[in-house]
Amino acid sequence: MSDRIQGLHHITLCTGTAQGDVDFFVKTLGLRLMKRTLLYDGVEPIYHLYFGDEMGTPGNLTTCFPWRRTGRKARAGTGQIGLISYTVPVGSHEFWTERFQRRGVPIRKRYERFGQQVLQFEHPECGILFEMVEDDSDTRKPWVDPKYGVPESAAIRGFHSWTVSLRDLDDMHFFMNEGWNYNRVGTDGAFTRYQVDEGGPAKTVDLLLEPDRPPGNWSYGEGMVHHGAFGVPNMDVQDRVKAEIEGLGFTDVSDRKDRTYFKSVYVRTPAGALFEAAHSIGFTVDEPKETLGTEFIISPQFKDQRDELLRRLNDPIDI
Repeated sequence: MSDRIQGLHHITLCTGTAQGDVDFFVKTLGLRLMKRTLLYDGVEPIYHLYFGDEMGTPGNLTTCFPWRRTGRKARAGTGQIGLISYTVPVGSHEFWTERFQRRGVPIRKRYERFGQQVLQFEHPECGILFEMVEDDSDTRKPWVDPKYGVPESAAIRGFHSWTVSLRDLDDMHFFMNEGWNYNRVGTDGAFTRYQVDEGGPAKTVDLLLEPDRPPGNWSYGEGMVHHGAFGVPNMDVQDRVKAEIEGLGFTDVSDRKDRTYFKSVYVRTPAGALFEAAHSIGFTVDEPKETLGTEFIISPQFKDQRDELLRRLNDPIDI
């Protein structure tokens, strides 16, 4: 099945401020600021920040659009990805609990899901929900910068899973199985789990049935997950995925978009959540590995406007 839709690639959030994202993802969670550029769609300059491991590896890449300067607020609810879960080593929740309390990160709860220990917490600026799942099966090498005080023994390895909040499961099961080649493997209360290949970290999606929760909105605005991207091995497969999904009747599918660092096709799922099939190009196309994330990269539609854009953004970053 992995010659088609693969594991989790990246997730994109609508957050508050650029500095708030750096404080949370870099200074608290210990991820690397991989890239600072701009939203490719529309005419309004909005930061697009990328956080991950050393090279922004698929399965360990969170990207953010800080929207607060526009005044636009989102409405979180069903029809969106509602939980972003990372893996950490077994026994590291105590480290993270103490760190979150010290750094003012709201902790929602600790609980067990599908036999694993989960620590749920909020982005302190915009309220988006995150989790750390203890899982020693994840052998990916973490990014560790001693400057920020997260030891390798507790560091984030990458995504564990994403959770889609939805009001009805039936059509989404058909989509996940027939359109997205993910297999249903079990339930735990209101959660239904889907996996690709052998499953495990970065190959898992949970559906959370919340029939009484109001729907969220789909437009840009602070406080929501915009989309989740899944890897595809090449653009021929990407074309085939698009054609097959449209052939199943899911015709709300975009043309291919050039995002410089990957090529993307988007589909609106029957649950409402926006999924992307992404083929990686890489982050060193416009910056060397050693200095990734240090330069402000201008998106193509804004070339020759660098100084004016930085003035209009008025959202400096202290890292």
